[in-house]
Amino acid sequence: MEFRTIIDIQFKEFDRKVFEMSLRWLDDPEIKRLTNTPDTDKESKEKWFQGLKERNDYYITTAWRDDVPLGVVGLKHITSIDAEAFIYIGEKNYWGKAVGIEMGKYVIDYARSLGLSSIYVFILKENINSYRLASRFGFKKEKDKDENTIIMRLYL
Repeated sequence: MEFRTIIDIQFKEFDRKVFEMSLRWLDDPEIKRLTNTPDTDKESKEKWFQGLKERNDYYITTAWRDDVPLGVVGLKHITSIDAEAFIYIGEKNYWGKAVGIEMGKYVIDYARSLGLSSIYVFILKENINSYRLASRFGFKKEKDKDENTIIMRLYL
């Protein structure tokens, strides 16, 4: 499936600056709830960041527009056949501005470049916008993870 570019986004390294911004973004109660981000201490977060370069099962990058980091996109739990995709837009003034569409295209293309058979996402049942975005790309509901969350999968 081919999608045209709607908004010009650049993808750059998830560096220290963006890591610090993401800590702030994920501290926002609404973003934290919608991304189902668990509470962790600063030391654990730093250890996670320091370990990223050695990980083969995790890929993370940053979406930018006009020299402003907007959000984070990537794959985790990468195996030879599938991975969990994730996207979040930390700059709320860009919500609803097609940034998620560009981020979705990017992560799907990246998963294809790895030769994965499929990717999946965990979406809160109440997060209608994320559900619509995933559906737009062809993700289908696979099953309920729990009473609040569904798993959707895209076969590549």
